[in-house]
Amino acid sequence: MGRKSTTRMLGCAEYEAKWLDDSMAVQLTARGFLPCANHFAQLEKRSDGNWEAVFYTQECRDEKHVPFCQQAILIVEGAQSSVFVTDALGRHEIAIRPAENRVADDQPGAYIVYARKTAVNVPDETFFTQPLGTKVLPIYSRAFGPSSKTECDAFIAAANNDFMMELDMLHAKIELAEVGED
Repeated sequence: MGRKSTTRMLGCAEYEAKWLDDSMAVQLTARGFLPCANHFAQLEKRSDGNWEAVFYTQECRDEKHVPFCQQAILIVEGAQSSVFVTDALGRHEIAIRPAENRVADDQPGAYIVYARKTAVNVPDETFFTQPLGTKVLPIYSRAFGPSSKTECDAFIAAANNDFMMELDMLHAKIELAEVGED
C-alpha cells in the first residue's frame, strides 16, 4: 500500500503570544478549526524569523470540523514587543502579553497532591504536587488537597504510605469480590 500525497498550504487561526516568566522566551499559540479530521495544523518558523500557520492536507478528506491548538516556544531578542505570523488571511502582528502571575506558594487550596492509582508499596517519588487545575494523566489520582503548597509538601513528607497501602488493599479486595461473583 503506497503513501498518499500530502499538500502544504497556509491555514488560519487566532493567535496569542505571551512571555514565559522573566525569560526571553515567548509562547506562541494558534487556535482554530481544521476543515477535515485527517488534516494537520502546524506553526512553522520561516527563514526571515517570522512564523507561518500551515495546514497539511491529503486528497481524500474526512470532512469534519476539528479544533486544534498548536504552540511554539520562541526566543525573542531585544525589546521586541510583537511576533509576526503569516496565514491564509495575510500577515498578523501579535502583541506579546505579559507573563501570567504564578500562584503564590502558600495560597490555600491552590495545589493538589497526586499519586499513581495502581502502585503497590508506593515510594515517595510517585507523589507529586501540581497547581489546582493542571491536567494530569488518568493513571494518577488525587491523594490530597486542594490545599496550600506547604500542606501538600507536608503530606508527601509524612508517613502516608499506610494510607496508600490501605487504598491498594481495598482495590485488591474489590477485585477479589468481583472475580468471586463469576
